[in-house]
Amino acid sequence: MLNTWWFWVGLAITIFWCLGAHNRLMRLRVQVTQRFLALETLLLQYPELVHEAVTLAATAPAGWRQAVGFDLGTEHWNLLQDASNQAAMSLARMNEHPLNVNSGKEVAQAVNRLALAWQELVHPDVFFLSVPEDLRQRWHELGVVIQPELQRFNHAVENYNLAIAQFPALFLARSLRFEPTLPMQFDLTPNLNTSLGVGAQTLLELN
Repeated sequence: MLNTWWFWVGLAITIFWCLGAHNRLMRLRVQVTQRFLALETLLLQYPELVHEAVTLAATAPAGWRQAVGFDLGTEHWNLLQDASNQAAMSLARMNEHPLNVNSGKEVAQAVNRLALAWQELVHPDVFFLSVPEDLRQRWHELGVVIQPELQRFNHAVENYNLAIAQFPALFLARSLRFEPTLPMQFDLTPNLNTSLGVGAQTLLELN
């Protein structure tokens, strides 16, 4: 009788522990997803800014570029639009699987490419284009707002990864096929001080 009693007590403790561990892991997964959705909302403002900038440039070309830079300016805008579209598509794919490692890498690469395209567009050596100061300021302010949200996402990822790697919860995590994910890093203000923008480099080559 005593052995049977201990068996049922041990079984009950195990079941309650499994339920508690499962709920904790699920809660941490949800936190990662929620943090990504908040980050995604901010990142999607970049394509919106690009669309607004391109629309303004198309409707008021005289105030945006010089005749000598028409073709070069088009190249810069095309690069920016391509990078913007790629970032939006990458975010949409990650939205379906917020903890997928490959999706996270793709988003980071796309956002970094977008930031680089913007920096080349507003580079001082790209003298044939003039982006309004208010758009530059909004782009900068968005980057400032994104950084703390990115830190919150990475913190949630770190907590989730630690939880599924801890003993004995790791056995439960493996049985549920919970895989670790990766934090993301963005270089939203790439340093181009030592290099020319794409258009300026092309112009020098033509000359």
